[in-house]
Amino acid sequence: MEQGPAVPTYILRGHQSAIHALHFYHGNTFLASGDGDGWIVIWSLATKRPVAVWKGHDAGIMAFHHWTSERLVSHGRDHKLRVWQVQPEHLAGLSQTLPADGALPEQVQPWLLHSLSINALNFCAFSLCNEQQTAESELTSPASPTPQLIASPNGLDSSGIDIFQLPSEQRISQIRGENDMSSCMVMAVSLFHSHEDPSRLVLVSGYEDGRVMVHSHCGRLTLGESQWQKIMTSKPHSQPVLSIGVLPSRQHFVSSGADAVLAKFALTFVNIQGETPPEKSVNTKHAGQQGLSVRSDGKICATAGWDARIRIYSCKTMKELAVLKWHKVGCFATAFADVVPGMIMGSVALEPRATASPGTSPEVTSSLNALEVIKQQREEKARTTHWLAAGSKDGKISLWDIY
Repeated sequence: MEQGPAVPTYILRGHQSAIHALHFYHGNTFLASGDGDGWIVIWSLATKRPVAVWKGHDAGIMAFHHWTSERLVSHGRDHKLRVWQVQPEHLAGLSQTLPADGALPEQVQPWLLHSLSINALNFCAFSLCNEQQTAESELTSPASPTPQLIASPNGLDSSGIDIFQLPSEQRISQIRGENDMSSCMVMAVSLFHSHEDPSRLVLVSGYEDGRVMVHSHCGRLTLGESQWQKIMTSKPHSQPVLSIGVLPSRQHFVSSGADAVLAKFALTFVNIQGETPPEKSVNTKHAGQQGLSVRSDGKICATAGWDARIRIYSCKTMKELAVLKWHKVGCFATAFADVVPGMIMGSVALEPRATASPGTSPEVTSSLNALEVIKQQREEKARTTHWLAAGSKDGKISLWDIY
Protein backbone atom coordinates (compact mmCIF):
# COMPACT_ATOMS: atom_id res chain seq x y z
CA MET A 1 0.00 0.00 0.00
CA GLU A 2 1.42 3.38 -0.99
CA GLN A 3 2.28 5.60 1.94
CA GLY A 4 0.47 8.94 2.07
CA PRO A 5 2.16 12.32 2.38
CA ALA A 6 3.70 13.29 5.70
CA VAL A 7 1.48 15.30 8.01
CA PRO A 8 2.40 17.37 11.07
CA THR A 9 2.16 15.64 14.43
CA TYR A 10 0.89 18.82 16.10
CA ILE A 11 -0.15 22.35 15.14
CA LEU A 12 0.49 25.17 17.61
CA ARG A 13 -1.91 28.10 17.19
CA GLY A 14 -1.92 31.39 19.04
CA HIS A 15 0.09 34.00 17.13
CA GLN A 16 -1.69 36.57 14.98
CA SER A 17 1.25 37.56 12.77
CA ALA A 18 4.01 35.77 10.88
CA ILE A 19 6.39 33.49 12.78
CA HIS A 20 9.97 34.64 12.22
CA ALA A 21 11.86 32.81 15.00
CA LEU A 22 11.73 29.35 16.57
CA HIS A 23 14.09 27.79 19.10
CA PHE A 24 14.10 24.62 21.24
CA TYR A 25 15.83 24.91 24.62
CA HIS A 26 16.08 23.50 28.16
CA GLY A 27 16.77 19.98 26.88
CA ASN A 28 13.84 20.26 24.44
CA THR A 29 11.42 20.82 27.28
CA PHE A 30 10.34 24.11 25.68
CA LEU A 31 9.92 25.71 22.26
CA ALA A 32 10.20 29.51 21.98
CA SER A 33 8.35 31.22 19.13
CA GLY A 34 8.53 34.87 18.09
CA ASP A 35 6.26 36.75 15.68
CA GLY A 36 6.19 39.89 13.56
CA ASP A 37 4.55 41.93 16.33
CA GLY A 38 7.22 41.20 18.95
CA TRP A 39 5.33 38.56 20.95
CA ILE A 40 7.24 35.69 22.56
CA VAL A 41 5.48 32.43 23.42
CA ILE A 42 7.09 29.59 25.38
CA TRP A 43 5.43 26.26 24.58
CA SER A 44 5.68 23.08 26.65
CA LEU A 45 6.73 20.20 24.39
CA ALA A 46 5.06 17.74 26.76
CA THR A 47 1.59 19.35 26.71
CA LYS A 48 1.89 21.39 23.45
CA ARG A 49 0.40 24.33 25.36
CA PRO A 50 1.79 27.79 26.19
CA VAL A 51 3.44 28.19 29.58
CA ALA A 52 4.39 31.88 29.20
CA VAL A 53 3.44 34.72 26.82
CA TRP A 54 4.81 38.27 26.79
CA LYS A 55 5.53 41.21 24.47
CA GLY A 56 9.31 41.04 24.24
CA HIS A 57 9.97 43.67 21.55
CA ASP A 58 8.29 46.66 19.93
CA ALA A 59 8.82 45.16 16.47
CA GLY A 60 9.15 41.72 14.92
CA ILE A 61 11.45 39.11 16.45
CA MET A 62 14.22 37.83 14.18
CA ALA A 63 15.99 35.15 16.22
CA PHE A 64 16.43 33.32 19.52
CA HIS A 65 19.40 31.61 21.14
CA HIS A 66 19.77 30.21 24.63
CA TRP A 67 22.54 31.13 27.07
CA THR A 68 22.41 28.18 29.47
CA SER A 69 19.09 26.41 29.91
CA GLU A 70 17.76 29.30 32.01
CA ARG A 71 18.48 32.32 29.77
CA LEU A 72 16.79 33.07 26.46
CA VAL A 73 18.28 35.70 24.13
CA SER A 74 15.95 37.45 21.66
CA HIS A 75 16.76 39.88 18.82
CA GLY A 76 14.06 42.23 17.52
CA ARG A 77 13.63 44.61 14.63
CA ASP A 78 13.40 47.35 17.25
CA HIS A 79 17.24 47.17 17.30
CA LYS A 80 17.26 45.53 20.73
CA LEU A 81 18.89 42.33 21.92
CA ARG A 82 17.46 41.13 25.23
CA VAL A 83 18.38 38.37 27.65
CA TRP A 84 15.49 36.91 29.66
CA GLN A 85 15.57 34.76 32.79
CA VAL A 86 13.40 31.78 31.82
CA GLN A 87 13.69 29.29 34.66
CA PRO A 88 10.54 27.12 34.73
CA GLU A 89 9.65 28.30 38.24
CA HIS A 90 9.82 31.92 37.08
CA LEU A 91 7.66 31.26 34.03
CA ALA A 92 4.91 29.82 36.21
CA GLY A 93 3.80 33.30 37.28
CA LEU A 94 3.50 34.70 33.75
CA SER A 95 0.38 35.00 31.63
CA GLN A 96 -0.59 32.19 29.27
CA THR A 97 -3.00 34.34 27.26
CA LEU A 98 -2.00 34.12 23.59
CA PRO A 99 -2.02 37.04 21.13
CA ALA A 100 -4.91 35.42 19.26
CA ASP A 101 -6.88 35.28 22.53
CA GLY A 102 -6.47 38.96 23.35
CA ALA A 103 -3.09 39.14 25.05
CA LEU A 104 -2.15 42.64 26.24
CA PRO A 105 1.26 44.31 25.85
CA GLU A 106 1.16 45.04 29.58
CA GLN A 107 1.38 41.33 30.45
CA VAL A 108 4.15 40.63 32.96
CA GLN A 109 7.55 39.86 31.44
CA PRO A 110 10.24 37.54 32.78
CA TRP A 111 13.20 39.09 34.54
CA LEU A 112 15.20 41.10 31.97
CA LEU A 113 18.90 40.46 32.63
CA HIS A 114 20.46 42.40 29.74
CA SER A 115 19.34 44.76 26.99
CA LEU A 116 21.65 46.23 24.38
CA SER A 117 21.19 48.11 21.14
CA ILE A 118 22.34 46.31 17.99
CA ASN A 119 21.55 46.87 14.33
CA ALA A 120 18.45 45.33 12.76
CA LEU A 121 18.15 47.39 9.56
CA ASN A 122 19.58 44.55 7.47
CA PHE A 123 16.98 42.08 8.80
CA CYS A 124 20.04 39.99 9.66
CA ALA A 125 19.67 37.96 12.86
CA PHE A 126 22.47 37.76 15.40
CA SER A 127 24.72 34.78 16.10
CA LEU A 128 25.94 33.74 19.54
CA CYS A 129 28.71 31.49 20.89
CA ASN A 130 30.79 30.96 24.04
CA GLU A 131 33.64 33.44 24.44
CA GLN A 132 36.01 30.61 25.39
CA GLN A 133 35.40 27.14 23.98
CA THR A 134 37.10 25.09 26.69
CA ALA A 135 36.15 22.13 28.82
CA GLU A 136 35.99 24.39 31.87
CA SER A 137 33.59 26.80 30.19
CA GLU A 138 31.29 24.02 29.09
CA LEU A 139 30.95 22.85 32.69
CA THR A 140 29.95 26.20 34.16
CA SER A 141 26.66 26.32 36.01
CA PRO A 142 23.61 28.41 35.07
CA ALA A 143 24.38 30.55 38.13
CA SER A 144 27.75 31.58 36.63
CA PRO A 145 27.31 31.20 32.86
CA THR A 146 30.13 31.41 30.35
CA PRO A 147 30.55 34.87 28.80
CA GLN A 148 29.12 35.05 25.29
CA LEU A 149 30.11 36.64 21.98
CA ILE A 150 27.49 38.13 19.67
CA ALA A 151 27.92 38.82 15.96
CA SER A 152 25.60 41.29 14.21
CA PRO A 153 25.79 43.79 11.31
CA ASN A 154 27.38 47.17 11.98
CA GLY A 155 24.94 50.06 12.21
CA LEU A 156 26.85 52.43 9.88
CA ASP A 157 28.89 50.10 7.67
CA SER A 158 26.18 47.90 6.14
CA SER A 159 28.71 45.27 5.03
CA GLY A 160 30.65 45.37 8.32
CA ILE A 161 30.09 43.12 11.33
CA ASP A 162 30.31 43.94 15.05
CA ILE A 163 31.28 41.54 17.83
CA PHE A 164 29.73 42.24 21.26
CA GLN A 165 30.36 40.54 24.58
CA LEU A 166 27.97 39.50 27.32
CA PRO A 167 27.65 40.20 30.20
CA SER A 168 29.62 43.44 29.63
CA GLU A 169 27.28 44.51 26.77
CA GLN A 170 30.33 46.08 25.08
CA ARG A 171 31.48 45.95 21.46
CA ILE A 172 34.91 44.32 21.52
CA SER A 173 35.76 43.79 17.84
CA GLN A 174 34.72 44.66 14.30
CA ILE A 175 35.14 43.29 10.80
CA ARG A 176 35.07 46.18 8.37
CA GLY A 177 33.31 45.85 5.04
CA GLU A 178 35.45 45.66 1.92
CA ASN A 179 35.74 48.66 -0.39
CA ASP A 180 33.88 46.97 -3.26
CA MET A 181 31.00 46.04 -0.92
CA SER A 182 30.17 49.49 0.49
CA SER A 183 26.52 49.22 -0.56
CA CYS A 184 26.18 45.46 -0.02
CA MET A 185 24.37 44.51 3.19
CA VAL A 186 25.16 41.61 5.48
CA MET A 187 22.18 39.22 5.37
CA ALA A 188 23.28 36.27 7.56
CA VAL A 189 26.04 35.54 10.09
CA SER A 190 27.24 32.53 12.07
CA LEU A 191 29.94 32.75 14.75
CA PHE A 192 31.59 29.68 16.30
CA HIS A 193 34.88 28.13 17.42
CA SER A 194 36.91 25.94 15.08
CA HIS A 195 36.64 22.21 15.77
CA GLU A 196 40.37 21.66 15.14
CA ASP A 197 41.53 24.68 17.15
CA PRO A 198 39.03 25.84 19.82
CA SER A 199 41.02 29.06 20.33
CA ARG A 200 40.21 30.10 16.75
CA LEU A 201 36.99 32.03 16.15
CA VAL A 202 35.27 31.54 12.80
CA LEU A 203 32.70 33.89 11.29
CA VAL A 204 30.68 32.88 8.23
CA SER A 205 28.70 35.69 6.60
CA GLY A 206 26.30 35.97 3.66
CA TYR A 207 25.62 39.13 1.66
CA GLU A 208 23.02 40.90 -0.43
CA ASP A 209 24.92 40.27 -3.68
CA GLY A 210 24.91 36.49 -3.16
CA ARG A 211 28.42 36.29 -1.75
CA VAL A 212 29.53 34.27 1.27
CA MET A 213 32.74 34.88 3.22
CA VAL A 214 34.66 33.18 6.00
CA HIS A 215 36.85 35.12 8.45
CA SER A 216 38.92 33.69 11.29
CA HIS A 217 40.57 35.20 14.35
CA CYS A 218 43.15 33.85 16.79
CA GLY A 219 44.00 35.52 20.06
CA ARG A 220 42.36 38.23 22.11
CA LEU A 221 39.62 40.32 20.50
CA THR A 222 40.30 44.06 20.49
CA LEU A 223 38.66 47.13 19.00
CA GLY A 224 41.91 48.40 17.52
CA GLU A 225 43.49 47.14 14.33
CA SER A 226 41.37 44.29 13.03
CA GLN A 227 43.08 40.92 13.31
CA TRP A 228 40.36 39.07 11.48
CA GLN A 229 41.70 37.24 8.44
CA LYS A 230 39.52 36.55 5.41
CA ILE A 231 40.16 32.94 4.46
CA MET A 232 37.43 32.32 1.91
CA THR A 233 35.07 34.13 -0.44
CA SER A 234 32.60 32.71 -2.93
CA LYS A 235 29.51 33.82 -4.84
CA PRO A 236 27.23 30.79 -5.04
CA HIS A 237 23.99 32.80 -5.25
CA SER A 238 22.63 35.20 -7.86
CA GLN A 239 20.25 36.72 -5.30
CA PRO A 240 20.70 37.71 -1.61
CA VAL A 241 21.83 35.07 0.84
CA LEU A 242 18.98 34.43 3.29
CA SER A 243 20.41 31.96 5.79
CA ILE A 244 23.50 30.01 6.79
CA GLY A 245 23.62 26.70 8.67
CA VAL A 246 26.82 25.29 10.17
CA LEU A 247 27.04 21.52 10.58
CA PRO A 248 27.71 20.19 14.11
CA SER A 249 31.17 19.02 13.01
CA ARG A 250 31.98 22.70 12.33
CA GLN A 251 33.80 21.52 9.20
CA HIS A 252 31.07 22.42 6.68
CA PHE A 253 28.33 25.00 6.27
CA VAL A 254 25.32 25.37 3.96
CA SER A 255 23.83 28.57 2.52
CA SER A 256 20.40 29.28 1.04
CA GLY A 257 19.20 32.36 -0.80
CA ALA A 258 16.42 34.20 -2.55
CA ASP A 259 17.40 32.25 -5.66
CA ALA A 260 16.89 28.48 -5.91
CA VAL A 261 20.46 27.49 -5.00
CA LEU A 262 21.58 25.52 -1.96
CA ALA A 263 25.38 25.51 -1.55
CA LYS A 264 27.62 23.46 0.75
CA PHE A 265 31.17 24.53 1.63
CA ALA A 266 34.08 22.84 3.41
CA LEU A 267 35.84 24.99 6.00
CA THR A 268 39.57 25.25 5.49
CA PHE A 269 41.89 27.64 7.29
CA VAL A 270 44.34 28.14 4.45
CA ASN A 271 44.00 31.59 2.89
CA ILE A 272 42.85 30.84 -0.65
CA GLN A 273 43.39 33.52 -3.29
CA GLY A 274 40.40 34.18 -5.52
CA GLU A 275 36.97 32.63 -5.21
CA THR A 276 36.36 29.21 -3.70
CA PRO A 277 33.76 27.04 -5.45
CA PRO A 278 31.22 25.23 -3.27
CA GLU A 279 31.86 21.59 -2.47
CA LYS A 280 28.30 20.97 -3.67
CA SER A 281 25.80 23.34 -5.28
CA VAL A 282 22.24 22.34 -6.08
CA ASN A 283 19.64 24.20 -8.11
CA THR A 284 16.51 23.21 -6.23
CA LYS A 285 14.23 24.99 -8.75
CA HIS A 286 12.41 26.58 -5.79
CA ALA A 287 13.35 30.20 -5.12
CA GLY A 288 13.14 31.83 -1.71
CA GLN A 289 14.32 29.29 0.87
CA GLN A 290 15.25 30.77 4.25
CA GLY A 291 15.39 29.85 7.93
CA LEU A 292 17.88 27.06 7.19
CA SER A 293 18.53 24.83 10.20
CA VAL A 294 20.72 21.75 10.62
CA ARG A 295 19.76 18.81 12.84
CA SER A 296 22.05 18.04 15.78
CA ASP A 297 23.29 14.78 14.22
CA GLY A 298 24.37 16.62 11.06
CA LYS A 299 22.47 14.26 8.76
CA ILE A 300 19.72 16.53 7.45
CA CYS A 301 18.86 20.20 7.14
CA ALA A 302 15.57 22.01 6.56
CA THR A 303 14.52 25.21 4.82
CA ALA A 304 11.37 27.33 5.03
CA GLY A 305 10.00 28.21 1.61
CA TRP A 306 8.18 31.27 0.39
CA ASP A 307 5.99 28.78 -1.48
CA ALA A 308 4.68 27.43 1.88
CA ARG A 309 6.78 24.25 1.65
CA ILE A 310 9.28 22.90 4.16
CA ARG A 311 12.07 21.03 2.39
CA ILE A 312 14.38 18.44 3.92
CA TYR A 313 17.83 17.85 2.41
CA SER A 314 20.64 15.40 3.05
CA CYS A 315 23.64 17.29 4.45
CA LYS A 316 25.97 14.77 2.80
CA THR A 317 24.62 14.77 -0.76
CA MET A 318 22.37 17.89 -0.69
CA LYS A 319 19.68 15.69 -2.23
CA GLU A 320 16.08 16.66 -1.48
CA LEU A 321 14.62 13.99 0.80
CA ALA A 322 11.14 15.31 1.53
CA VAL A 323 8.76 18.18 0.88
CA LEU A 324 6.40 18.89 3.78
CA LYS A 325 3.12 20.36 2.61
CA TRP A 326 0.65 21.67 5.14
CA HIS A 327 0.95 25.46 5.40
CA LYS A 328 -1.07 27.50 2.92
CA VAL A 329 1.11 30.63 2.92
CA GLY A 330 4.85 31.34 2.99
CA CYS A 331 7.09 29.92 5.71
CA PHE A 332 9.95 31.88 7.28
CA ALA A 333 11.47 29.80 10.10
CA THR A 334 12.51 26.25 10.96
CA ALA A 335 14.15 24.70 14.02
CA PHE A 336 15.26 21.19 14.97
CA ALA A 337 15.12 19.82 18.49
CA ASP A 338 18.69 19.38 19.73
CA VAL A 339 18.73 15.71 20.74
CA VAL A 340 22.00 14.60 22.34
CA PRO A 341 23.54 11.43 20.77
CA GLY A 342 22.70 8.38 22.85
CA MET A 343 19.65 10.06 24.35
CA ILE A 344 16.94 7.49 23.74
CA MET A 345 13.63 6.57 25.19
CA GLY A 346 14.00 4.76 28.46
CA SER A 347 17.42 6.29 29.16
CA VAL A 348 16.04 7.77 32.35
CA ALA A 349 14.39 5.54 34.90
CA LEU A 350 10.85 6.62 35.53
CA GLU A 351 10.01 6.57 39.22
CA PRO A 352 6.69 7.64 40.73
CA ARG A 353 7.13 11.03 42.41
CA ALA A 354 3.60 11.65 43.64
CA THR A 355 3.10 11.59 47.40
CA ALA A 356 -0.31 10.96 48.85
CA SER A 357 -1.62 12.77 51.91
CA PRO A 358 -2.16 10.80 55.14
CA GLY A 359 -5.32 8.77 55.06
CA THR A 360 -5.43 8.46 51.26
CA SER A 361 -6.69 5.05 50.19
CA PRO A 362 -4.27 2.65 48.42
CA GLU A 363 -6.45 2.82 45.29
CA VAL A 364 -6.13 6.63 45.06
CA THR A 365 -2.39 6.48 45.80
CA SER A 366 -1.92 3.92 43.02
CA SER A 367 -3.88 6.15 40.63
CA LEU A 368 -1.73 9.18 41.54
CA ASN A 369 1.45 7.20 40.97
CA ALA A 370 0.22 5.91 37.61
CA LEU A 371 -0.68 9.43 36.45
CA GLU A 372 2.75 10.69 37.53
CA VAL A 373 4.48 7.93 35.56
CA ILE A 374 2.39 8.76 32.49
CA LYS A 375 3.35 12.43 32.87
CA GLN A 376 7.05 11.53 33.13
CA GLN A 377 6.81 9.29 30.08
CA ARG A 378 5.16 12.07 28.09
CA GLU A 379 7.87 14.55 29.13
CA GLU A 380 10.62 12.05 28.29
CA LYS A 381 9.16 11.35 24.85
CA ALA A 382 8.95 15.08 24.11
CA ARG A 383 12.60 15.58 25.09
CA THR A 384 13.92 12.67 23.03
CA THR A 385 11.99 13.27 19.80
CA HIS A 386 13.85 14.85 16.86
CA TRP A 387 11.13 17.47 16.39
CA LEU A 388 11.18 19.77 13.40
CA ALA A 389 9.24 23.00 13.94
CA ALA A 390 8.19 25.28 11.09
CA GLY A 391 6.66 28.75 11.33
CA SER A 392 4.41 30.38 8.75
CA LYS A 393 3.14 33.78 7.69
CA ASP A 394 -0.31 32.89 9.08
CA GLY A 395 1.06 32.57 12.64
CA LYS A 396 0.77 28.79 12.81
CA ILE A 397 3.59 26.47 13.91
CA SER A 398 3.75 22.89 12.65
CA LEU A 399 5.60 20.17 14.57
CA TRP A 400 6.89 17.24 12.54
CA ASP A 401 8.43 13.94 13.63
CA ILE A 402 10.21 12.56 10.55
CA TYR A 403 13.51 10.79 9.86
